[in-house]
Amino acid sequence: MKPFFKTFASLLVGFVAVTSCEKQTEEPTPVLTTDTSIFAKYIAVGGSLVAGYTNGGLYREGQLASYPNLIAQQAGVKFDQALFPVGQENGTGYWATTQNNTSTLFDKISDKLAVIATAPLTLTKYSGSVANNYGVVGLRVSDVNKAGFGNAKTQGFNPFYERILPAGKEETSYTDFVKESNATFFVASIGEQDLLSYAASGGKTSMTETSSFAINIQKLLDALVANKAKGVLTNIPSVLDLPYFNFYTFQELAKSVGTTDIYITTGNGIVRVATANDKILMEAISNVGKANAAGQKKGFSMAYPLTSEEVLDKDEISIIASRLSDFNGVLKLEADKRGILLTDLNGLYAQVKSKTYTVNGVKFDNSLFTGGFFSLDGINPTPRGSAVIANEIIKVINENYKNSLKTAIPSLDVSKFEALKVK
Repeated sequence: MKPFFKTFASLLVGFVAVTSCEKQTEEPTPVLTTDTSIFAKYIAVGGSLVAGYTNGGLYREGQLASYPNLIAQQAGVKFDQALFPVGQENGTGYWATTQNNTSTLFDKISDKLAVIATAPLTLTKYSGSVANNYGVVGLRVSDVNKAGFGNAKTQGFNPFYERILPAGKEETSYTDFVKESNATFFVASIGEQDLLSYAASGGKTSMTETSSFAINIQKLLDALVANKAKGVLTNIPSVLDLPYFNFYTFQELAKSVGTTDIYITTGNGIVRVATANDKILMEAISNVGKANAAGQKKGFSMAYPLTSEEVLDKDEISIIASRLSDFNGVLKLEADKRGILLTDLNGLYAQVKSKTYTVNGVKFDNSLFTGGFFSLDGINPTPRGSAVIANEIIKVINENYKNSLKTAIPSLDVSKFEALKVK
């Protein structure tokens, strides 16, 4: 078998030189460019994308490169974040790459963490005043109205939400917490995790129902505009286009491991040969061809197929695509009702996938290591990808709120941002 890490090595060689760039290390002093009447209280709401999760972890450098923070810098407005402090700046830990062709090409950065416990994950509490960035890693629309979602004593609590909640607020739902901000302007990206929980588990984890999604997003958006705030909401990109589900096609993988067919177990429990309409999860690639105690190679026969949790079969893919369309329909409908602007992230990600997105001479695609847009986890953007997203939202703000801006918000030079995390 052609190992996953060897594949990574071949892609990494010759690419390290183009990753040199400016890093977001500290918050710059804002230089006011906007009318404070609209940006008097600017907040960001949503999940991992808003929080700055990248390379499989949440850490200070990623937080600083979160797209809401980049917008704030360009607009010159105050935007506090629940940054991990110096000494714990690596947060949860994250993945990086080495610069040489050795046997260890992925390195897990595991020093200077803010992790108190791992089972369940518990993080050092943020002790500052309530931040402007309400991004919570792993947040689903189905979670936003749950009381106790940030209480460490509650089963299934979210440690990233628990970390930013002030003392005494442990039972406060995410929607109520956001409403207390009295924001005048917001950006919001939420809903992707409602699909990812299902997709990344190979269809094992249940997916949010459209009716539940609609009810919960209505309550969240009502809370955001309660103070007559202006805002921009992004729709949900297709998770099926992410590198995590597209590192290898089954045809490429079969050729790589020296076999004709690869056998999978579908969500219905049927064992069959994988086709071009199925996808393998990135973390399952290295399992293909591994021998069990009986000497059978995984995926090489009906007797020892890939499990359902390691793949997305064509029916599961169809379910995800249909639910994505439903969710985005709800987001557009509810945003329009409230006068909230919409940025088309789904369209942006489609351009990245089709290799048609270029800005300032920088080309992007959805290749995991060389595409520039996606980080090493195969799901979340690099700082450069976050800069691209920030620019798309800045365009929408400039086009629709130009009468509220002293000057147009300048776009970011995406070439200055990190495209591959190198240790």
